[in-house]
Amino acid sequence: MKIWKSLLVLLAVVLCAWGGYWVFQNFFSSKNINSLELIRTDAVFVFETKQADQTWNELVNQPAWSLLSQLPAFSETAEKLLNLDSLVGGNGEISRTLSGRQVTISCHPSGVDSFELLFTVNFGASSPETLLGEIKSRTPKSVRVQSRKYSDLEIVEFSGIENSRNWSATILGNVLLASSSSFIIEEAIRLYISEEKLSIASKLGDQLDENSGLGRLILSSHGIAKLIGGVSANRENPVAAELAINEVYLSMALSFEEGQLSFEGPMIQNEEINFSPSVGANFPEFQKLISNRTQSLTQINMNGIFEAQRLQNRAFTPKSTVSGEMQTRLTDRGFLDNFSGEMYFLELENLGNQIQNQALLARTLEPAQTFAFLKEFRSGTDSDQSDFYRDSEILFFPEDEFPAHLFGGKFTGFPQTHISLSGQILILTNSAQGMKTMLDDIAIGNTWFKAPESAIEPKSINPASGYSKNYYLRKIWEKWEDKSNSAWSPFLQKYGSIFKAFPYLSLKVNQIGGKPVATLTLPYEGGEKPTVVDQTGLSLSPSSTVTLPERITYGPKSVLNFNDNTEDIVVQDAQDNLYLISSGGEVVYTQQLSGPIVSDAFQIDFLKNGKLQLLVATADRLYGIDRLGNPLPGFPVEIRNEKITHLSLADYDNTRDYRYFLATHSGNLWLLDRNGEALEGWNPLKLGEKSILAPSHVRVPGRGDYMVAQSENGKIHLFNRRGEKQSGSPLTLGGDFVTPIQITPGTGGNSLKISAISATGEVIQASFGGEITYRNQLVKPDRDTQFQILADQGRNSQVILSRQYSKTLVLDERERELFTLPLAGKNLRFGYFDFGSKRQILAVSDPEQGFGYLYDLKGNMLTTTPLESEGTIQITHQPTKSQYLIRTITGKNILEYRMPD
Repeated sequence: MKIWKSLLVLLAVVLCAWGGYWVFQNFFSSKNINSLELIRTDAVFVFETKQADQTWNELVNQPAWSLLSQLPAFSETAEKLLNLDSLVGGNGEISRTLSGRQVTISCHPSGVDSFELLFTVNFGASSPETLLGEIKSRTPKSVRVQSRKYSDLEIVEFSGIENSRNWSATILGNVLLASSSSFIIEEAIRLYISEEKLSIASKLGDQLDENSGLGRLILSSHGIAKLIGGVSANRENPVAAELAINEVYLSMALSFEEGQLSFEGPMIQNEEINFSPSVGANFPEFQKLISNRTQSLTQINMNGIFEAQRLQNRAFTPKSTVSGEMQTRLTDRGFLDNFSGEMYFLELENLGNQIQNQALLARTLEPAQTFAFLKEFRSGTDSDQSDFYRDSEILFFPEDEFPAHLFGGKFTGFPQTHISLSGQILILTNSAQGMKTMLDDIAIGNTWFKAPESAIEPKSINPASGYSKNYYLRKIWEKWEDKSNSAWSPFLQKYGSIFKAFPYLSLKVNQIGGKPVATLTLPYEGGEKPTVVDQTGLSLSPSSTVTLPERITYGPKSVLNFNDNTEDIVVQDAQDNLYLISSGGEVVYTQQLSGPIVSDAFQIDFLKNGKLQLLVATADRLYGIDRLGNPLPGFPVEIRNEKITHLSLADYDNTRDYRYFLATHSGNLWLLDRNGEALEGWNPLKLGEKSILAPSHVRVPGRGDYMVAQSENGKIHLFNRRGEKQSGSPLTLGGDFVTPIQITPGTGGNSLKISAISATGEVIQASFGGEITYRNQLVKPDRDTQFQILADQGRNSQVILSRQYSKTLVLDERERELFTLPLAGKNLRFGYFDFGSKRQILAVSDPEQGFGYLYDLKGNMLTTTPLESEGTIQITHQPTKSQYLIRTITGKNILEYRMPD
């Protein structure tokens, strides 16, 4: 019994002592707290230092300061520090006050799209009252000082003229807080009196009191999500949603290195993930495929696919039907077992009217088996089809977000997916033209593997990193401007040249000492504020000239020289002589034809040995000519009693079993096999009306193969490969539709649409189901106005021309006016070229005056003087040389110009 009484007495004493201590701490003693306890987890960033004076002096002496000092946040901070120093006596008093004390600068959301800074100084065992009192007493009379209470705590407000609040300050325990937003101060007070663990301090664990030298940058996924959501025009930004649902914190120490700012420190997350790199990583193979068009790159380089699968996007909501089928037919059968854990996700320059152009590269150790799995998955469905381009088979998957369903929600933005294989690496893109552009870049060497030594992008990747996120600011900045909301777009435009002086921003995660360590790198170019060089108004002279015996009437058309991958030029003169001219200006061969060429110039590998031959048509013959100028076996091909008006080439499955698709003057369509023999159903197929468009083969994603022809009475005919009418054919537009239709990607680049315009300016769009999906009447200022839809060389985008009496109005495909040209005349020849990003060129040739003009889509003339041109202008972009090759004809001459990109 005595023991129990003693225990009760002891318990009472302990409770009384604890209660007394609690009362003292909460009512008689100010809290001695860490400043990070007053900063919420959704802060965009926090910079904390205990050497504020030394850190600031180091920063302003760095070459990077010449750039940073031009940004408002840094210049205003420097100015306010000087003003504050003068208030407390000057002579570096503020520097001495901050020395050795915990100082933080943090950025907080203060509205839907606004952010404000919060400054804190931790006085430790001392009190901030003296400093605040001195500031109040020395404040100029022009500044009004007022106090108010919030949750029984005092807030001091310093207001300038017209009661505009400039600063708010308060003391919480041993910490002085100041901000230009009273809302941020009130938020800190709510956090101070709350018992909920909503502060950065509660998330850092044993890293809370870590000594960080010059200082450390603390980032949270919630904070970055707030930043993206506040700046983006899309309030439901998928990247922001993914970050908001995760809980990741980075605590990274600052260091100043030669030519870059660097931050390094631990990554804190709820789920333990091993970021050790893949043992057999093969980054050089990926370099061969990473296009120089890449604007951002996400690297996942984990030791095995199943470790990589632990990186989940929990904001992604899979469709049960899609995920169930993929689980049964792919995952459960071991499809993922073949992947190495190396994946590179590329954000690329947009093409045409794409909303976003993305590609995913994933390495598989059993490429043939992996591709067979995908083909088997595709077979037997409504979309059982593949396409071929540059000797690569491309599988089409119409399922929404196919990669995200496969890889744990990662890699969203694929409303449809196109998959090809290069060596061990699967290439996945979110559009057909995106895939073709990737394969083009790989073929011509426009990749990181062949990038010059000066290229900065490949240097951002470390093959030893398990994960990295890299933004190439010079390339992606304009896209960020376009995607920002109205509150932020002016800022991004105004200071774009400053940010683009930092070539890239890279966040890497490595496994060090058994724990993930993050490194944030920001290289820079010091010196004066960068200026944007205006590329308009270049003075161009021909870099080479080839003179022929007779006037040129056809061309120039560029074709590939299979020997060295340069470009040859095809032209024809007034005597119907065909010339093939090498890139060096030498005549490879001359061939007398039976008349003027009526078709484009095509290339075929007739012998299936990698050597290419030329295919062209005159009115009475189809010519196949090898590089020595000799006719191919069985050529030329004649169609008795027929006059050819158009020719196109088809190779359905990349087998080189070519089909020659012909239209004739009598209104017939012919489809010939590779040897020139007419195929059943097409010998001939009688339209009864003359074609105004070269009949062509089109592979429509999700629908299959279409053979398309347009007749002069305004009908669009759709057939299958056997010559049978497709559903909805013919599509009757009307007799006013006398200009060729254009077939280009639909909105977002995820379908194909048929576009047509009438003589009266009515715009019609139709689907391959034979349905009219859009109609609109353009303004026709006079009866002589002519309209034309012009597609670019790759059929990725289009513009609309309104050719009036004294000018030409240029509209985009949404019918918005782009600019007006002071050029008119029925003989003007227009060409439209789209090489991605901001590289769109409208080429205009005036045969009567012998002048050629090049314009960007803002109406700026790209040369100070016109080029010499009497015919169609041909332009090729050479990304590896950062230049355009421009070829024109005038009289007997072929001229070549080189213009920097």
